[in-house]
Amino acid sequence: MKPTQQFFAAIALALVAFCVPVPKAVAQAADSLVGSWSLVSLTVAKSGNEIELLGPHPQGQLIFGNDGRYVLLVLSADLPKFTSGDRQQSTVEENAKVARGNVAHFGSYTVDTAAQVIVFHIKKSTFPNWDAEVQRRPFTLDGDRLTYFTPGAFGYGSSKVVWQRMK
Repeated sequence: MKPTQQFFAAIALALVAFCVPVPKAVAQAADSLVGSWSLVSLTVAKSGNEIELLGPHPQGQLIFGNDGRYVLLVLSADLPKFTSGDRQQSTVEENAKVARGNVAHFGSYTVDTAAQVIVFHIKKSTFPNWDAEVQRRPFTLDGDRLTYFTPGAFGYGSSKVVWQRMK
């Protein structure tokens, strides 16, 4: 091989090397999740349509600790105040609206960087059917925007949850 061919072959090889993802770069996704996130949207696929499960403008926060623990809370923006002013004296209707208008759970988490999946080890949830479950949620991380999918959420199709990093 001539020296100029060797030179161009070396440059081509270097360019290919720079384009191939390095495993350490993928592993950084787990560390990149640590911190506080604010809910942007939560939609559920139902009968081929996306619906806002908690109504327009739901509010929420997700905190991933660097110790492998997390807390997630999502609320409908229009939860009713209890007429009595006492949580123990709320009406059946008020309780039903509050139960339908929130999702919260906490526990520990891991990140499967190879599969780009967050694995939630749910300890307790406001949806008791999720207590002690392990749930895998495929995710993408685009700068300060985290999007994940919850397959078969809430008895409908999958839900799409979008979070923005809090600064």
